[in-house]
Amino acid sequence: MKFYYSVIFFLIVSFSSAQQIFDVEPEDRENSIEINNTAVDMISKGNFESAARILQQVILDDPSFHPAYLNFYRAGGQVASQKEKVIETLRKGLLIFEEDDEMAYYLGNILQRENRLTEAIAAYTDAIKFSKINGEEFELVWAYHFNRGNCYLKSNQHAKAIPDYDYALKLSPSNADVLTNRGFCHYKTGNNSAACEDWNEAKRLGNTQTEKYLQSFCK
Repeated sequence: MKFYYSVIFFLIVSFSSAQQIFDVEPEDRENSIEINNTAVDMISKGNFESAARILQQVILDDPSFHPAYLNFYRAGGQVASQKEKVIETLRKGLLIFEEDDEMAYYLGNILQRENRLTEAIAAYTDAIKFSKINGEEFELVWAYHFNRGNCYLKSNQHAKAIPDYDYALKLSPSNADVLTNRGFCHYKTGNNSAACEDWNEAKRLGNTQTEKYLQSFCK
């Protein structure tokens, strides 16, 4: 399964939400940006633990600095001892950055990797709901549906997964991974012809994994 990341840099002097109001001094924000950039460099070199440590401090000192949350996910998600802290931090971030579909998506990703599928489904559902508000032009939105579908697949809720794969394909046409997984769910729900159609198309698009399905179930 593939996961996608983005790094966002911007300057905020003040931030407000229904819950909290933050006033950030320009020099404090400049410090946050500098430390965040250092962490990004550490991440690129595989120094995840150190990057996670300094990003935690940025979030503590400057809780309205959005990039630190996303990069803490990137770094802390690679460190076993930090994963629970990443989950906690993203949940807190979603109280500050209301309707942040990207942050909800990353929360879903780490919960899915920890096999906390019910919680992951809830996080992806929030990401999908927020994307309806923020707009579906963002490049990751198809993956919100794909990964929620994958959680349904993993929890043997195959019929629920199919509409998510349908929508993922609407946003990312000719996606062989989505077609492969949707084909499996079609097969598990008794629709062999649709399964074989998806697997053949996925194979045409370059997914060699479907060959074993085609040989076993589509003769």
